[in-house]
Amino acid sequence: MIQNVLAFAAQKTGEGEKVALITVTATSGSSPASAGQVMAVLTDGTTAGTVGGGASEYRLIKQAVQAIKDGTGVFEFSFNHTDEGMACGGSLSGIGNVLGSQANIAVFGGGHVAQSFAKVAALTGFNVRIIEDREEFANYFEDASYIVCTPDKYEEVGALAGCDYAVICTRGHYTDTDALRYCLTKPLKYLGMIGSARKTAAVLEILREEGVSDEVRERVFAPIGLDVASGAPAEIAISIMAEILLVKNGGKPAHKRADI
Repeated sequence: MIQNVLAFAAQKTGEGEKVALITVTATSGSSPASAGQVMAVLTDGTTAGTVGGGASEYRLIKQAVQAIKDGTGVFEFSFNHTDEGMACGGSLSGIGNVLGSQANIAVFGGGHVAQSFAKVAALTGFNVRIIEDREEFANYFEDASYIVCTPDKYEEVGALAGCDYAVICTRGHYTDTDALRYCLTKPLKYLGMIGSARKTAAVLEILREEGVSDEVRERVFAPIGLDVASGAPAEIAISIMAEILLVKNGGKPAHKRADI
């Protein structure tokens, strides 16, 4: 059983997902769990293994999902079964480790900027996922997973599953709008859309007319990137990555050089 749980966790982290691996370290009384039991929990609450079932396990799954979303590396837990309404009494405690340290980023579009950005993001340590409706572009992305998908299938294929960051750089105004509309329904840490000030304002106005609130639209970094690039795809990609790292690491756009 433990080997199966560990294999499940290894498979999912290898696919770019984050996994909370929960280990029971101590029990007392008539706890349904025993020391050494393990359970793996994914962001959507899917599990492998068990730590005894019941109300305590349900609460623990919720705690694990929240830890993954919060970016917590390690968390401890302790439950008294009597407090959970279980007649058996007893308690269990243990530790959870969130595996899969790499951040996951989704890029909507497969053009020149996306191709340069995927390389920069991979070098920076991100797992990169490309979402594009043109199958023939897949050959340009050696360091990224590639999903062939039209906007109406984004939810079906889980285009943003496990991703905290998203970049929209599709081939046109309408496909950018479709991607942005979808991304705004997800709790992303960063969402950026490429384009001129005029173009991005037009896309955001479309969503305003559809009833998307100012608060939601203000989550979008658009135009995307720091103001350091020319029109070259590689420079644009670096400017986008710099902006994402500012958000990810809580940095600030300032020189680190000391005054002399």
